[in-house]
Amino acid sequence: MHLSILALFITSVSASVLPKCQATPSPICIQIATSITGNVYYNPGVSNLTTTNPFSQAISHWMSSSSQIPLCVVEANNAKDISAAIKIIGSTKTPFAVKSAGYTSNPGFSSTTGVHISLEKFKMVILAEDKRTVEIGLGNSFTAVYQALNGTGVNVLGARADGPGTGGVTLSCGYSWYTNQYGLGCDTVISYEVVLPDGKIVTASNSSEPDLFFALKGGLNRFGIVTKIVFKTVPQPGKIYGGVQFFDPTAVPAILKATEDFHLNSRDPKASVVLTLGGGSLPGVTLLSFYDGEARPKDFDVFNGIIPTFSTLATQDYSEMIGGTLTSLQAGNRGSFASISTTTLTKTFMEAVVNETQYWTQFTVTRRGGLLQYDVEPFHAYGKYATDSAYPHRDSPLPLNIYFAWSAETDDAFWNDAIQKSLAQLKGVAREEGILTEGSMYPGYAYGAATGDQLYGATNAARLRCIREKYDPDDAMLLAGGFSI
Repeated sequence: MHLSILALFITSVSASVLPKCQATPSPICIQIATSITGNVYYNPGVSNLTTTNPFSQAISHWMSSSSQIPLCVVEANNAKDISAAIKIIGSTKTPFAVKSAGYTSNPGFSSTTGVHISLEKFKMVILAEDKRTVEIGLGNSFTAVYQALNGTGVNVLGARADGPGTGGVTLSCGYSWYTNQYGLGCDTVISYEVVLPDGKIVTASNSSEPDLFFALKGGLNRFGIVTKIVFKTVPQPGKIYGGVQFFDPTAVPAILKATEDFHLNSRDPKASVVLTLGGGSLPGVTLLSFYDGEARPKDFDVFNGIIPTFSTLATQDYSEMIGGTLTSLQAGNRGSFASISTTTLTKTFMEAVVNETQYWTQFTVTRRGGLLQYDVEPFHAYGKYATDSAYPHRDSPLPLNIYFAWSAETDDAFWNDAIQKSLAQLKGVAREEGILTEGSMYPGYAYGAATGDQLYGATNAARLRCIREKYDPDDAMLLAGGFSI
């Protein structure tokens, strides 16, 4: 978000106390303010937005292009507050959004020009006495969760980089550094607390609201507002080995070969890597490596002899490694994600990815482009841990994340068109290679125009439509942005 440096006085208000500096608040916001125990913050005007007031903080996103200016921000204290708010929103057909940490790349998915619901107060991390489960509020980033669990001997499956929230990651299903060992994050969920569109507060689990439980494993925000999740924990007895390495463009051929060798020959499920092939302002290669143990594993030997220009590889705390992924340095850009999945990785496919970074880099100067990144993720056969989920992953699809960043709003159309063209090019190569996954696309990376059939396959998409009709017959959740199921 482009934020003014002007100071702002903004007050948390009820319906009876309104700042003099703002326009007349929406009657919908006033009605919500008188119905909840939490706070409602009003729009002070774009020229008065600062990084220090709660209105600006609530609507801010990692990508500035994902932010919008709402009528008001509803900072709920608890699920009952959200229940009261959604009843009013639904009855008045007011557009709304719910934000966890704000890392979605799709405008309108967690932002709105209507009522913005903030989960800022939902930051509980409550570890059970036996340490087998942990209850986590959806106002948390996974970085904060890892820090809270540091030293307890257990951890959870969540984001692999600094910043993404418990909501967006887990409700997409959630790839993790532990995916080779335990599956996706949604496979470790025991229950969700959900505020339904009619305001009813329910628990979705295998034994209670099982259809809803299925839908929330990848179905994101189309079924209700999730406020907290109970996860199974996984062992994390000590430190881990991992970190980030940067390599200049001359290392690309060697890194591609090493990554292919790792994918085909790695047998240790505790070892995992993400290869980022970069163009634009950061050409070359970034390699994120993780091992669930304190010593460097033999499976990483395929990368020996390739000299990085920078490295944080070390034996360290898990939370320290996540905090060192440097995603905060990329904050504030405009940007977009797009994705396909493949059944395996081939040299030809990865070389095609490199070609895409080189092709689109030529436009970064005239079109004010920044980072152009393609994340290659060579997982093991994690599908054996899959549970019944909206996002189908029993066949262990390998997601490719494409991330384009740029600085000027006037270039939005160009770069959004470019990322879709790049996606189509790579889809064609994958199809020719016989490795394209049809009928499955990871929701956490998908471009906003992706359809339900593309994300979930025709069978799961049809099932999700039935579930949505059951829980939201009046289409209240369609007042929020999101994928069209």
